[in-house]
Amino acid sequence: MTPRTDAHLSADDIDAWLAGHLGPAQAAHLAACPACLDWAEADQALIRQLRALDPFSPSPLFADHVMAAVSLPDPFALRSLRTARRRLVATRRSVALAAMVALVVLGSMTASVVWSLAHRDVIAGAGTWLTASAGQWLWTALRSTVSSVIEQPGYHGLRDLAGSPGRLAALSALVSLTYVGGLLALRKLMAVPSGPVSHANA
Repeated sequence: MTPRTDAHLSADDIDAWLAGHLGPAQAAHLAACPACLDWAEADQALIRQLRALDPFSPSPLFADHVMAAVSLPDPFALRSLRTARRRLVATRRSVALAAMVALVVLGSMTASVVWSLAHRDVIAGAGTWLTASAGQWLWTALRSTVSSVIEQPGYHGLRDLAGSPGRLAALSALVSLTYVGGLLALRKLMAVPSGPVSHANA
């Protein structure tokens, strides 16, 4: 495919020209296109100016000076008892707020204890009701579970199997043999080979 001759050079083409690796077609376009030539010469002048700058490197103590001017908050300051105590007694408003919260908490606890002592029969009745309700709920759940198991299609077959000792013993023996065979096969697969093993890429 023949490239377009009226297409301007791309940034990669300018970089290739600055590095001295521009292709002949792009070089011909650069010589005939004033816009591309101005762009390339501007980039070349900028690179010359950047190269003329003195190299800059910060002093070895630059990081220490910066970190000394930065104040980092203590992440555990809010959790410390000393900081919380200072904030509580900092202003009268904070002291009043803390006293109000303490009064509400202590008042609630005292009212709860007094009510509990005065209404022991209510608490005992509630405990008895909760125990009876829990027992009834468990009994209902058990009956529902048993009913759903009985309604399953395979229930009668399992019941017949359990009613026949010979069939049950044969099934148990078959399950045991299958389990032992699986263990032996797994042991054989996990055994360390005694001789050298040939690899496919050897």
